[in-house]
Order: sequence, then C-alpha cells, then structure tokens
Amino acid sequence: MRGAAWLAALADAVSSVVFPARCPACGAYCERRGGWCAPCLSRTVRPHRLALSAEALAALDDAWAVGFYGGALGTLVRDLKYRSRRGVLPYIHAALAAAKLPEQFLAADLAVYVPLHEAREKERGFNQAELIFAAWLKAKGIPARPLLTRMRSTAPQYGLGEKERRKNVCGAFSLSEAGKGGAGEIAGKSIVLLDDILTTGATLTSCAAVLKKAGAGSVYALALASDRS
Repeated sequence: MRGAAWLAALADAVSSVVFPARCPACGAYCERRGGWCAPCLSRTVRPHRLALSAEALAALDDAWAVGFYGGALGTLVRDLKYRSRRGVLPYIHAALAAAKLPEQFLAADLAVYVPLHEAREKERGFNQAELIFAAWLKAKGIPARPLLTRMRSTAPQYGLGEKERRKNVCGAFSLSEAGKGGAGEIAGKSIVLLDDILTTGATLTSCAAVLKKAGAGSVYALALASDRS
C-alpha cells in the first residue's frame, strides 16, 4: 500500500476508535460499529434483478445487485475504492448479510472476483470486490478462485458511454494461470462473478464471456450496487 493509502487507512482506524458507532445513512446512534438503523437498512438493502442487453445475456445467465448506487451503498463504495477507508467495510458486510438473494447465488460452486490490473491493484493496495464479498462468501461456504486476470490496464469506466465501455474492456480479460490449469474447476460449474458496481454491465459481460468459453455451465453476476433496472 502506498503512503497516501496507508495514511488514509490509519486515519480511518483511529476514527473508528474515537468516534461512536453511527448509521452510515442517517447518522443515528447504533449499538455497534458497522450497524445500521433499521429504517435505513431496509431502504438500502434492496436486491433487484438487472436488465441485460442481448449481448450480455449471451455470457451472463442472470445479474443482480444488493442495492442502488445512488444511495448509501454508493457512498460506502466510493469511500472504500477512492479514499481507502476500510472502516466502511463493516457497514457493507452488514448490508450484504441482510440481503435475501436468489438461490443461484447461494448454491454456486465457486466465486470469481472481477480482477484489477496488477499495477492498479498495487497502487490501490486491494481489490475492492474481494474486500466487499470475501466475508460473505466464507459465511455461505462458497470458495473464491482467481480464475481471471486483467491483461492490460484499461481506462476508468466512469464517464464513458455504453459503447465506449464495451470497447474499453474488449479483450482485457483472460484466464489466469490458475484458470488455465483448473479446467476441471470451470467446466460445467455454476460461478458467481462479483464486482462492486454494475453500470452498463460491460466489464462483467467481458469476464463472463471468458468463463463461458472455458466451459462454465452458468455465470451469475452479483454487484453490491447498481442503478440499472
């Protein structure tokens, strides 16, 4: 982790000790850090199916989000992703634990995080998808496997239109060395593909296409937040 990210993480850790637990949405006092007040949790955790284009449906069997990006989840994701505030993770984990998701996600054979490029992950110090979902996967007994790699650094998707997003990630992903050597893990398996945000679905579709080409039986995308409906 680089200096700025390390300092941000330290400051966040100190604030978690100094300041009392508050609901991340409304600021109401909560009994424990990472807790939500009941009304905000109910408004925030709203699992919903995401509409997919014909192109996406060729690779993805289904796609869901835990809640909407325009609300508190979006704020938490931005704090984690761009400000390295790991102190938001208990709130994210609590939201995930409260989500009632379709059976295909709970019965998946394995999970795959959307990978960052090696240079981007080194700069950031973490893959946000892994930090968001690792505890949830462990609780559900779903193993995560690094079956994908991002072969080239892509421009941030933020601010790009749907066509530009597809072009930006086209050919950016491939099977990792673990994936190439683990055909038995992929062939015929049900895989849940995890990312922090789904906007147009271009990144998740590109990743799913690689897994399907390798023989995956089904690929279900799950994002923490999305305003797509």
